[in-house]
Amino acid sequence: MYINDLIKIRQKQADCWKEQLKLETHILCKFLPKNFDELEKFIAPINYVPVNNDRKVIELRNKRYKIIQETKRIWLNVNFHAYEIKLHEYEKQYQMALMTLKEKSLNNTNPVITNGLSQFDHIQQYLNFQTNNSIKDISNEMASYRRIILRNRQRSSSSSSSSVAKDTMTIGLSPEPYLDLIMNPFNIRSWNYLSLGRIYFLLVYMMF
Repeated sequence: MYINDLIKIRQKQADCWKEQLKLETHILCKFLPKNFDELEKFIAPINYVPVNNDRKVIELRNKRYKIIQETKRIWLNVNFHAYEIKLHEYEKQYQMALMTLKEKSLNNTNPVITNGLSQFDHIQQYLNFQTNNSIKDISNEMASYRRIILRNRQRSSSSSSSSVAKDTMTIGLSPEPYLDLIMNPFNIRSWNYLSLGRIYFLLVYMMF
């Protein structure tokens, strides 16, 4: 009974950790989950357009862009904080259940000793073995998940039109180039290249 409880707690903890790693993978691949992009619908584009004042239009659009970007960062921090709380709580439950099992084992008047180890020691070795296997499985799964995210990001970039306004492009978290333009003439792929900065283009120039 106690062993099954310990295994279930570890499984819940592993599932929580895997979800946290998935979110981290999305961030590293610069391809946030769709629910994060829903924020852009709540903060609608600026409808008010000052007459003959292009500078004001640019200022308002970039202010909206920065607000959405900062809001996404805050939301991500909240999510990561929630994951940390859950992981800590599962670990606390696990240690308490393990301590209860140890006390039951110590109260046994006829403890079984095998190869110099008590029954509790063997159980703990088994649990550690299961935990390590779970960590390896999740690590391997994350490597595959990262490839899937990168492939989906590439498809999303390729399927975009050749001329997309900045306000209609998905807003990420990383620092991006700032252009004082009414319309952004770059598509998503071109914008991503531009985000790589001067060093990237210098390397391309040297190659040719």
